[in-house]
Amino acid sequence: MSAELNILAIDTASEIFSVGISTAAGNFCFEADAGTSHSELLFDTIDALTRLARIEREDIDLFACMKGPGSFTGLRIGFAAVKGLALALEKRIISVPTLDCIAYPFKHNPFLCVPVLDAKQRRFFTALYLEGRRLTDFMDCTAEELAHYINEKLGNTPSAPRIALLCGPGAAIARGALSGFLPPDIYLCADDLYTGSAPALLQYIKESNILNNIEDARISAPLYIRKSDAEIKRAADAAASAG
Repeated sequence: MSAELNILAIDTASEIFSVGISTAAGNFCFEADAGTSHSELLFDTIDALTRLARIEREDIDLFACMKGPGSFTGLRIGFAAVKGLALALEKRIISVPTLDCIAYPFKHNPFLCVPVLDAKQRRFFTALYLEGRRLTDFMDCTAEELAHYINEKLGNTPSAPRIALLCGPGAAIARGALSGFLPPDIYLCADDLYTGSAPALLQYIKESNILNNIEDARISAPLYIRKSDAEIKRAADAAASAG
């Protein structure tokens, strides 16, 4: 059933801007290292891809985006776009946890998979996976904390290599940050050539049972695992005033 759907997928969770459309004729994707220019590129990119796929916006059956964690602004842009289009066109919406989607192409890899987003402030959004199964909750942690989780999950297996595969837009940064905290018998490899996850999002939707999780576009919202800077500042100001 899902293979017959026209699906639009948007990934604005990091600096890598990625959009894809899947139709019966194939996948049509675009990505760019957009920094903070996602909103400026989004609708022009959607229009260009629909022309390339020879469909109209009205022909799209399902609008999909990253649920989070990720950039506060980026997630809001992605959600605003898919919710607005879905409501205007009376179509369906679905969101996928960002880290689940980044890890999905590595589901057949035998090593511990660690998708990583740079959460700034020397922290990372991450989770640990093995053969497509998530082993931990989504985490907002330091490199030292992440090293502890990796070491714990790999366990002590002298007869087998202790290998962790870092992937996602924060993989290269995490690899450097982790090197001083891991035992010497743990080998880190990083998928440094990260590309946007719109193609992975399309694949995830087609190959999983996620179509059973269609969301209400009126109330669907991003997953934030950290308070925004504005929320932190308001809380600090309130505490200062109360003191």
